[in-house]
Amino acid sequence: MDLLTRLLIVSGLILSLMLPEIGAKPAYEKSGEVMIPRADFSADGGKVTARFRATRWGMYDLMIEGTADAGLQAKLNGQEFVGFPAGPGHLGKFYMKKAGPCVIELNGTAGGVTALRLVPACEGKPVVPEKGKAIELDARDCRISGVTLRYEPNPKKLCIGFWGNPEDYPVWNYTVATAGKYEVILTQGCGRGAGGSKAVLETAGASLEFTVKDTGGYQNWIDVSLGEVTFAKAAPQQLSVKVLKKARGIMDIRRIVLKPVE
Repeated sequence: MDLLTRLLIVSGLILSLMLPEIGAKPAYEKSGEVMIPRADFSADGGKVTARFRATRWGMYDLMIEGTADAGLQAKLNGQEFVGFPAGPGHLGKFYMKKAGPCVIELNGTAGGVTALRLVPACEGKPVVPEKGKAIELDARDCRISGVTLRYEPNPKKLCIGFWGNPEDYPVWNYTVATAGKYEVILTQGCGRGAGGSKAVLETAGASLEFTVKDTGGYQNWIDVSLGEVTFAKAAPQQLSVKVLKKARGIMDIRRIVLKPVE
C-alpha cells in the first residue's frame, strides 16, 4: 500500500470520528401518529427528553415501545397528563395546545424504552344514546386520523376544521341502542367559493356519497340530509367521513345526527 493511499485511509478515519452521529428522526404517519425512536432521545441524569414538531394541536395518547418502570412519569411541554394511563405501555392522554416544537420528558427508569408513540385521541366522550332516541355525534367526540385535521375548541367554532389534506378524516365510535332505520343529517359549513368537494360517509356497511355545499363561510352551518342507514341490531358501530375529490376547500363539520325513522 503506497503512502498516498495510507494517508487517505487515515484522513477518512479521522473525519468519520469528527462527524456528529446521525440518529433516526421522528416518523410521521398518515394517521397522525408520531413515532420517536430511541436514537432521538437525550438523557440528563434520571430524565429522558425527546423533541419533535407537531403538525396539529389536539389530544394524544402517549405510548411507549419496549419496557419501562411502573413509576415512569411523563410531561409534554411541561404539562402532566389530562387523562390517566389506561394500561401497560400507556403513559396517559396529553393535550397539545398548538402545532410546532414539542418536548416530551420522562422521569423514572426508561432504559428499556425503545420508542415513544403519540396517537391522536378522542377529546370528548363515548357516544351511548338512550333507546329510541337520536344518536348525536358531536365534533368533539371523534378521533382524528390525519396530519392537519383537528377539533377546534373556539366557542365560535366547536367543529372539525383545518381540513386541507384530503387524506385526513374523522372517525366516531358509538353505540346503537335501538335497531332500525335512521336518517343521517350532517351539519357542515364551507367557505364562499370553496364548495364542491366530493365526500362519503361510511357506517353500518353503508356508503352515503355527497357533494359539500358552499355556505358562504366555514362557520355558516347548514343541516344536510345524506340519506338513510339501517342497523340490524343494537351494537357498537363506527362512522367516518372521507374525501373522494377535493375542490378548492373541503368543509368544517359541527355534528352528525342519526335520527330514527318512524
